[in-house]
Amino acid sequence: MFLVVFLRHLHPRVLRRHTIMTAPDATANSEKNAHALGERLGGRRARLRTTVLVSMLVVSVTLNVLLSRKVREFNSTRGAALAERLLKVGTTVPPIAAKRLDGQQGVICYKGAEQSTVLYIFTPPCSWCARNVDNVKTLVDKKGDQYRFIGISLSEKTLKEYVAKNELNLPVYSGLSQETVATYKLGSTPQTLVISPEGRVLQDWVGAYVGDQKSQVEAFFHVSLPGLRELPKPEAVKN
Repeated sequence: MFLVVFLRHLHPRVLRRHTIMTAPDATANSEKNAHALGERLGGRRARLRTTVLVSMLVVSVTLNVLLSRKVREFNSTRGAALAERLLKVGTTVPPIAAKRLDGQQGVICYKGAEQSTVLYIFTPPCSWCARNVDNVKTLVDKKGDQYRFIGISLSEKTLKEYVAKNELNLPVYSGLSQETVATYKLGSTPQTLVISPEGRVLQDWVGAYVGDQKSQVEAFFHVSLPGLRELPKPEAVKN
């Protein structure tokens, strides 16, 4: 009885302060807190993703710039090295003393010739020479009346068989001196030199006629070339 009377005389604010929170109110507050926490975490994740993506983009751009610079440096170095291995256009070259296919000594002279001379340098074991043979034969067949084509082999091994097998319709020489090889900067095969009747270099191409070089050869001779020959694949070893 005394407790009831005491509670009646308490101030309403005191009663509200000491009133226990009901279950629905607690649930609502928990949901609000969880929602607010989720928003904060979601914002942090979004900012983290953005930071990661921006960092990856910066790294990618930096790597591309460095790679592009390295490629330019490599191409520049490669171009300079290739230029060192080629005769410059306009260089005057001497006659070539060499051995004909029949074994007799001969001299390839330019002065006095009515046409420019095309020297095609090759070796029988060279796989790129084998792949390029159809291009050379097409040049000889279509432009043989406008240019003097001469083949020069840097190796005499199986040379006669190679010429016969590929039906090369042009005079072939071999047995060049080391001095001639150095003067003409020979070594890589195939190589194509065009020399004027005055003995001046008009063109110097190293390699088979493929890609840009094929286009350059076609434009110079005004001819369409068949492209590289596909070599037969070696047979699989039978067990």
